[in-house]
Amino acid sequence: MRRSPGYLKLISVSCLVLFLFVLSCPLKAQETPIAQVEKDYKNLFGLDRLKALNELSAYYQKENSRKATRYGQQAVALSERIFVRSNVTVDFNQRHHQVHAYLLLGEALYNREDYYDAQENFETAKLLSVQINHEAYKNEAELYLEKIQALIESGDIKESFFSSTLGNLGIGEVINNTTNDLTINAEVKLGKAKENSGDFQDAIEHYEKVINLLRNQGDADRIKEFQLKIAVLLDSLNDHVQAQKFLNEAIIDIDANSVKEPLAIQKKESIVTPEMYNIQDVNSPESIRAEQKKLKSLAESYALEEDYETSLAYERMYHELSRKIEADSLNAEMENWRTENEILLLKQQKRIADLNVNEVEKEKERQIKLRNMFVFVALLILLSTLIILYFYRTKKKQHKNLTITHNDLKKTQGKLVDAEKKIVFLLKQQLSGDIAQELLLHNTDDTGKRCFVCIMFLDIRDFTPMAEKLSSEELISYQNKVFGFMIDAVQEFNGNINQLLGDGFMATFGAPVSHGNDCQNAFLAAQKILVELKKRCEAGIVPKTKIGIGLHAGNVVTGNVGNESRKQYSVTGNAVIIASRIEQLNKVYKTRLIITEEVYKHLEEQYMSSESYLEVDVKGITEPIKILKYA
Repeated sequence: MRRSPGYLKLISVSCLVLFLFVLSCPLKAQETPIAQVEKDYKNLFGLDRLKALNELSAYYQKENSRKATRYGQQAVALSERIFVRSNVTVDFNQRHHQVHAYLLLGEALYNREDYYDAQENFETAKLLSVQINHEAYKNEAELYLEKIQALIESGDIKESFFSSTLGNLGIGEVINNTTNDLTINAEVKLGKAKENSGDFQDAIEHYEKVINLLRNQGDADRIKEFQLKIAVLLDSLNDHVQAQKFLNEAIIDIDANSVKEPLAIQKKESIVTPEMYNIQDVNSPESIRAEQKKLKSLAESYALEEDYETSLAYERMYHELSRKIEADSLNAEMENWRTENEILLLKQQKRIADLNVNEVEKEKERQIKLRNMFVFVALLILLSTLIILYFYRTKKKQHKNLTITHNDLKKTQGKLVDAEKKIVFLLKQQLSGDIAQELLLHNTDDTGKRCFVCIMFLDIRDFTPMAEKLSSEELISYQNKVFGFMIDAVQEFNGNINQLLGDGFMATFGAPVSHGNDCQNAFLAAQKILVELKKRCEAGIVPKTKIGIGLHAGNVVTGNVGNESRKQYSVTGNAVIIASRIEQLNKVYKTRLIITEEVYKHLEEQYMSSESYLEVDVKGITEPIKILKYA
């Protein structure tokens, strides 16, 4: 059989597509790891984040020089915050990662022909590589510097006004630092709000995020401050093991920082360094106090002699010894399961930490205002002189920021919607649907509202003897089985449960919202309860149970009763009292359902009874009440 040329062409195209697909699979597989790094690096902190940024900058050197530059700038800025002398949380043997960051940023700028900025970064990389004795990075930096110098000498490149202006202003670093400070302050405020509301677990999570962000800045003092704060909160949650862990970390930081005495003081042979006062070498509290007293006396004597430098050294040692003594004392007290002295010490530390946080927050807010003002003025000057040249770039950045803000707003809106749903769900668990809706949608005041309602009282007979025979678990199970279908029946006919008691409940039909013939709804709900109870007792779902139901209708006053701290939606009036008395008449007449004339007059014809009214006297009511026995 001879195949047509069109058929052969279709086979050829199919084979080509399949071949290209097979070739593309390995490429996609190669892209997966770097895409994962790009996705996860924002959740990393400190040195781990610096390594990820260097990996991203190296990957995009050839493919996307703009991305390589952006990641390189982030890596350089982060390394400058990490590798500072005050940061005791970082290993300075890892400083070659900082050199690598400068080299990658210089290479990215070189590829974009931004030679002067590239030269500056390569010179910094060369200087750092000499300090850490890294020959490979030094040689690489020198190679690029020679290339750039050759281009400068040949006259092929010139430094642009924009590049030199931005380099001198350092606006990128200011904005980056401001953003980091805003993030830290936001997490601190969230943690403080959770702490004030009593949600210590969420407060601890926010404070841990603050510690991770502070590790990027190398702020050891603030890290210690929040470690002590977390220790106090964990102790309040009775998690003594984790509290001890955070406390030990804070104490280690204190010990590490205390070693760094000024060089001028260390050279004085007459001054004894705090390391010589080892707490473990002291045998008794008396000897510790003697050492403290000795240091204090030396500090005061040198102050009288106007040798303030030596006096200050002894004063520092006195305070360092005091802190170490307090720390060891706290450890011993936590091992003896929270004695009174431990509780007092932790509370004192908490108060001190709170005061420090308040002071830091005020200072940070002042710095943010100054930085924002500086950024605003600088941007205003730049926009007035360079708006035409950089119009497209500015619009693109604004669009990106708006997109991020829009996404954040959508996420926040989603969280608010979820929170609202949760509030409504919890409120409806505690209150009936109509009452919950009334409280959510209307600003109910304390004046009350008068309306016509039908009131149901239901009581379980012989409940007290039954409760004495059952265990607490069995009693709760019994109540859930009995009240469950009864509540469903009330809500099915638009009724609201006002009070749920151990042996019965009170329900209202027509408040806060009327659903038409509320008396008939109450009557139908009562009948359904009686029918369902009989079925469930016969089927063995619930134990044999007898109940009494009383229905009465009349005008009542509804509204919130209580004070500002606690209010309850209440229904008040003679109708409520009469309904309660009517329900009790079931015991007298050996019945299960009694309704009053006011309810009967509102029933449809099909529910009319041939029974005649009975007039009964009700306690507290002067006139007799007409009733009908229905079951």
